[in-house]
Amino acid sequence: MRRLRSPSTITLVFVHWLAPVLVFGEIPYAGAEACAGCHPQEYAKQTRSHHFQALRPIAQSPIYALLGAQPNHKEGDNTISYDVRPKDVLVRASGVDLPVSLEWAFGAGAQGITPVGIVGGQYIEYRYSYYPNQARFALTFGHPSKVATPRAELGILQPGRTITQCFGCHATGVTSGEAGPDLSNMRPGVSCERCHGPAQAHVSAAKSGLKPVPLLNPGRLTSKAQVQMCGECHRLPQPGAFSPEPEIEDPVTVRFAPVGLMASRCFAKSQNLSCTTCHDAHENARPRSDDYYSQRCSSCHSDSAAAGHACRRGTGESCLPCHMRQTSLGNYLKFTDHRIRVYRDLGN
Repeated sequence: MRRLRSPSTITLVFVHWLAPVLVFGEIPYAGAEACAGCHPQEYAKQTRSHHFQALRPIAQSPIYALLGAQPNHKEGDNTISYDVRPKDVLVRASGVDLPVSLEWAFGAGAQGITPVGIVGGQYIEYRYSYYPNQARFALTFGHPSKVATPRAELGILQPGRTITQCFGCHATGVTSGEAGPDLSNMRPGVSCERCHGPAQAHVSAAKSGLKPVPLLNPGRLTSKAQVQMCGECHRLPQPGAFSPEPEIEDPVTVRFAPVGLMASRCFAKSQNLSCTTCHDAHENARPRSDDYYSQRCSSCHSDSAAAGHACRRGTGESCLPCHMRQTSLGNYLKFTDHRIRVYRDLGN
């Protein structure tokens, strides 16, 4: 896992949204199901989304049975074995005294699922993730292909701040403890209150017939503030390190849609382009083949103008192959490049 990149500026409106991952103590969460009565459509879509399944106890994840079916195998000089228990998967390495207790599955499976566990009282990101598109376990992205110690064959130990941020972006109601995340109020997965803020007072007022306490409505933010909000988890440029070509300086940034989007001329010139221009925040992104994306492009770039410079859009074809290509990172991950542009092999 990589440390979150922070925005160069954060509007004050974000304060209570960020609170679940930055403050100590109990936060009054109502739970997503409390939102269903007044917001049934949003609730129904959101609870079917990848966001909602961004974190699960490992015993509730599809990789639980798959890990249990893994035979003992050699990794370096170690023999790795798996012991499936009611709430975790115990991983032992022959050259390591302490086993790893894998307790959490990070990721909904759209790209991959990474086990996270505890060894010796410290969180560890397991060395091997499951990639559904290939139906196999393989090296977790960002982990070195070769390691120097037997313990490193099991994964990378995560500092308290880093793992707190990881849980904070994959779950709802996470607070900072003294040395790591406080999960006592956590609800696995990104649900309503992760983006709208703790809603207990809002729900209680509504049930009592009173005017509901206002919550954060990201749809009312400026386009830049919306992207910054999504970027708190989906990553933003490092403060003071904005690049007009981020994917060239660091190819890994193609994973982080806000980084590319904010470097796009479309974003800079339109003043109203944001993540929600193309994506419904309550449901999964549409397939790349969906003509909806090209329709969104045409809301600013007319078909007649496109036809004038022999653009594929002039004949009703998708804009994405020419302006938002897909990029592979490693053998198993593929992302849409969100720096909207005319690629160099097509001309400038």
